[in-house]
Amino acid sequence: GDGAGRIVHQRIERLEDGDEVAFVETLNAWQDKAGKTQMIERRRTGVRNLENGEWLLHIDTQFEAPPDAPVTLAPSAFGLLGVRMAKTIGVRDGGGTIRNSEGAVDEVACFRKPARWVDYSGPITPTASEGITLLDHPQNTHHPVPFHVRNDGWMGASLTFPGEIVIPPGQPLRLRYALYVHAGIPPLEALQKRWETFAGTEWVNFGKK
Repeated sequence: GDGAGRIVHQRIERLEDGDEVAFVETLNAWQDKAGKTQMIERRRTGVRNLENGEWLLHIDTQFEAPPDAPVTLAPSAFGLLGVRMAKTIGVRDGGGTIRNSEGAVDEVACFRKPARWVDYSGPITPTASEGITLLDHPQNTHHPVPFHVRNDGWMGASLTFPGEIVIPPGQPLRLRYALYVHAGIPPLEALQKRWETFAGTEWVNFGKK
C-alpha cells in the first residue's frame, strides 16, 4: 500500500540450468518508502526434478543488516514464504484437506500451531488430486514454527510469530524452505520421509561455487 517499503531486485549473481537441478541466485534490496536500503537479501530459488513428474522448489535466503545498525524483524503471523492454493484444493471452496507433521487436520487444528511441515492437498480435476507440502528446515530460527494455514487456501510459515528476530551487522539470518509439489494425497509417513530428507540438506553457502 501507500507508504510501504519495496523489495528491489539488484542483479542475478549466479544461474545454473541443469537437467535435474536448476537455480537462480539474486541480490535484492529491502528499501523503505524513501528508497533507503534497510536490509540486503540474497536468495536462491532452485528446482529439483523428482520421480513421476513431482518436483521440489527450494528457497534459500540470507538477510544482511547494514554495517551501521541491526535490523529487527517484528512479530507477525505472516512469514517470508506463503502459498496460495487453487480454489478446488481449498478446504472451504473445494474438496481439500490440510494436514501437518503433528497429525492435525484442517484450520481448526493446524492454524498457527508449530509443525515441521504442513501439507495442503485436494482435487484439481474431478478425477485427480494434487498438493503442496511446505517444509521448514530444522536449522531455521524458531523451528518448528507455527504455520498460518487456513481453510481458504492460504499456507505460510510464520517465522516471527514466536517473537522478533534481530539481525546484527555481520551476522546474517539464513533460512531454508522447500515446497514439495506432489501427485495424489500421500500418506503422512511419506511426507515425513520427504521432510527428513530435506532436513538433512545443508544451507546454501552464498558466493561459493
